[in-house]
Amino acid sequence: MLLNRSGSKVIFFFFALVFSSQAMAQVNYKGGSNVQLLYGRDLNQSGQLATVTLEHFGDLGALEQFGFADLFNDASLAAPNLYLEWYPKLSLSRASGRTIGMGPISDVLVGGGINVLFGGDEDFFVYTAGPAFKFRLPGQGLLQLETYYYKQHGSEYSGTYQFTPSWDIPIPLSERLRFRFRGFMDFIGDRGPGTTQYLTQPQLHVDLGNFWDKPGKVYVGSEWRYWHNVIGIAGLNESILQANVLFAL
Repeated sequence: MLLNRSGSKVIFFFFALVFSSQAMAQVNYKGGSNVQLLYGRDLNQSGQLATVTLEHFGDLGALEQFGFADLFNDASLAAPNLYLEWYPKLSLSRASGRTIGMGPISDVLVGGGINVLFGGDEDFFVYTAGPAFKFRLPGQGLLQLETYYYKQHGSEYSGTYQFTPSWDIPIPLSERLRFRFRGFMDFIGDRGPGTTQYLTQPQLHVDLGNFWDKPGKVYVGSEWRYWHNVIGIAGLNESILQANVLFAL
C-alpha cells in the first residue's frame, strides 16, 4: 500500500499521540491501549477478513480521547487498507468542577472526530462534531451516546447525522471466570449519494489472563461485524463473524 504525504502525516500524528500519552501514564494520564487480532468470514459471501487493530483511550483533566487504527485485508494482510478514527472530547463536568447531568446522565461532553481511510478505490475523509452523553451504570461499566454532525469530504456529499451508542461492560460470573461485553453501533444518515446505513461491532471476551492471576491483560472471544447498506449502498449488507484476541498494553 502506498500512502500520499498527507496520509503519512496523519498516521505519524496518531501514533505519536498514542505513544506520547503512554509515556505520561505514570504522571497524570489515565487510560490504556490494546492490540487486537481478528479473523473471520463473511456470512453472506465467501470473502474473509483479517484485521490488526491498535486502540487507545485516555483522559487528562477535563479532556479525553479515543482512537483506533485498523490494518485490514484478506488473510494474507498483503497491501492492507488503513482506517483511522480519532475522537477528542471535553467533559463539561470536569471542566466546570460540578456535575453536568441529570437522572441517568452522569456527564455531558462536547467534541468531534475524524475518520480516514487510505486504500481501496479512493481515499475517504469524514469529520464530525457534537455532544456526547455518559450514563450511570453500577460498577465499572461504560455506556455512552455520541450525537454528531457528520460531513464527508467531497462536494457531492451533504452533511447529515451520526448517532453512536457504545458500551464496555464487565460481567464477572465467578472469581475466575470473567467476561467483557463491549462494542458500538453507528447510525449514519443519507449524505446525498447513498442512503442511511448502520454498522455495529459487538464483542464478547473472556478474561484469559485472570486464570493465571493476570487480570485484564489478555482476552479471547469473538466479534460480530454487521454493516447494513455498506457505505450507503442500499441492499448491500455485510455480516462477518470473527475470532478476536486482545492484548492490553
